[in-house]
Amino acid sequence: MSLTVYDFRDMDLMAHLAQGPATARQLSETLGLDDEGVRHVAIRFAWMRRFGMLSLDEKSRQWSLSDGGGRVMASQHKAVAKNRIDKIPDEEMIEVMAHVTSRFRLGDPMTAAMLRREFQYGTSPRRR
Repeated sequence: MSLTVYDFRDMDLMAHLAQGPATARQLSETLGLDDEGVRHVAIRFAWMRRFGMLSLDEKSRQWSLSDGGGRVMASQHKAVAKNRIDKIPDEEMIEVMAHVTSRFRLGDPMTAAMLRREFQYGTSPRRR
């Protein structure tokens, strides 16, 4: 099994690290991957680190959420906002998307990367 952005959302992987730091091997085992899975986790996490979502302790080789990644995970507990978004009619979502794309262009680079990757995951033909 691979660990691409089409297979697992960044948020799902980050949720595991929200419980505490872990090595690539530990996360691979948590996900039920084989020995090759350790390499897949390490590669995926290296990309997520490059985007600013994760940090790596070079000594212990443990991955953890970056400050920005931690803020994103903390924001997931705001169910009130999700309820409001769910109530927006489909036609009005076009304006919401215009706002999202504006934030993508002008906002924080880590958040922009996460928005792009979430869109990739959500619009993948595998999700239909």
